[in-house]
Amino acid sequence: MAWYKVFKEGAIKDGDLFKATVEGKEVLVMKDGGNYFATSCYCTHEDYDLSEGFLDDHQLICPNHFATFNPKDGSVVSPPEGSGDISPLKSYKTKVEDGQVMVEV
Repeated sequence: MAWYKVFKEGAIKDGDLFKATVEGKEVLVMKDGGNYFATSCYCTHEDYDLSEGFLDDHQLICPNHFATFNPKDGSVVSPPEGSGDISPLKSYKTKVEDGQVMVEV
């Protein structure tokens, strides 16, 4: 695994989601509470693009059926309403180095 620059620190504000392509993978980078987190970009329920979702009370919400994930580790907080269990999102490490937000892929 290697570290890749995604954007300059400050390019997104708290609560924002940003879809990036890193080494051919689409990764969702988000800023929450001043921290950066990165997960896979598609909901494990129906592959909906999570970059069109939103953060609410430190949780990532899918805009399609409102599956809820923890942005820190990709774990499922709650599955979509009326649906069974779903898988967690893949989680990627992030860091800020020399003013650049980086993701380990």
